Amino acid sequence: MLLLLLAYAAFAYTISRHTAYYNPYSLSGNDSIAFEKAKVTAIESEDVKPDQKHPDLLIGSQNVTVQLLTGQLAGKRFSIVNNLNYDTNYYVKIGQTVVTSVSTTGDGNTVNININSPDRTPYLYLMAAVFILLLCLIGGKSGFRSVVAIGFTITSVVFIFVPLLYNGVPPAIAAWILAAATACVTLFLIGGIERKSLVAILGTIGGAAVSTGIELIFSALTQTSGYTFADTDSLLAISSHSGLKVGSLFFAAVLIASLGAVMDIAISIATSVNEVYQSSPAAGKRTLFASGMNVGRDMMGTMANTLILAFTGSSLVVLIQIYTYNMPYFQVMNSNSIATEIIQALTGSIAVILTVPLVAFLSAELLPMLGAGNRASRISRGEREEAAESFHT
Repeated sequence: MLLLLLAYAAFAYTISRHTAYYNPYSLSGNDSIAFEKAKVTAIESEDVKPDQKHPDLLIGSQNVTVQLLTGQLAGKRFSIVNNLNYDTNYYVKIGQTVVTSVSTTGDGNTVNININSPDRTPYLYLMAAVFILLLCLIGGKSGFRSVVAIGFTITSVVFIFVPLLYNGVPPAIAAWILAAATACVTLFLIGGIERKSLVAILGTIGGAAVSTGIELIFSALTQTSGYTFADTDSLLAISSHSGLKVGSLFFAAVLIASLGAVMDIAISIATSVNEVYQSSPAAGKRTLFASGMNVGRDMMGTMANTLILAFTGSSLVVLIQIYTYNMPYFQVMNSNSIATEIIQALTGSIAVILTVPLVAFLSAELLPMLGAGNRASRISRGEREEAAESFHT
């Protein structure tokens, strides 16, 4: 395991290293901009009042003194103006840590500092720590293994999946690599190296294959692809300086989006059928299949609903704009953003639904085959030992 971990870390480190083709933080000439932490040391004056239409929104300005905490100018103090408007609305207090944009000329004589945002990282770390702590306290060893699985998934996406896309690996192949690796590691960590985990992995791969087929069919019918994303222009600019294949990015996005729900329902059904089989080794395949279907029917509705609500939350601003402007129905349904969201939500939901009978069938077929004789032999040995002990007594 240690060797595998070291190999994984070395591969992730090697593939994720690259040189940016464009530096957005370099201004004209030798001018540059950096983002540094600063502490508000004083507030000289302020003219701030609530907005008339939005009382919880403050507008106006503050004249404050900040001391830079990081960067080449760390320790120096500057008097700046903090403007509060609809775009930047951060009311600061003395002692608060903020993130500032520091613009300097090539000779270093001119410095322009603006408050970019509050320093949110400590609270984000705190929230993540609370999440991990609760997961470990309530889940015990399983919770800890879930934390490890989540860490593997996050690092795989950031340091392997995205670099693979950037370096020209076809998104379909990169997505399948991520799906297979994530399914194996996550399900073996959570379910243990057992037969139910193997069945869940096979079911996840099958569900992902279903998702792939559905996406390919309806993307072709609706003429949606990576070129219909909202940020296609920036993606095309990146692809001109890298190996990024924009056209098939939508395929990868749909597959990754549905993977979590498919894994969840696959391990749930496999675990339930495995419990039934362990309790009743003589249960037939039909009984095991029916047990898996019963569990799956209770889950697939909520799973599909979860996917649809998740995609609804991600496009909430668009939905509000559609409602506000009374956009025509045909324009809404055929717009790129709405069409892609609908395809993603329904593809994932259909994959979840079809994964239920697939995993139930695999569980009924493979669990007795993989575990044939194990429980019976344990029971017979136990009965023999008990009989021998009674005889000697």
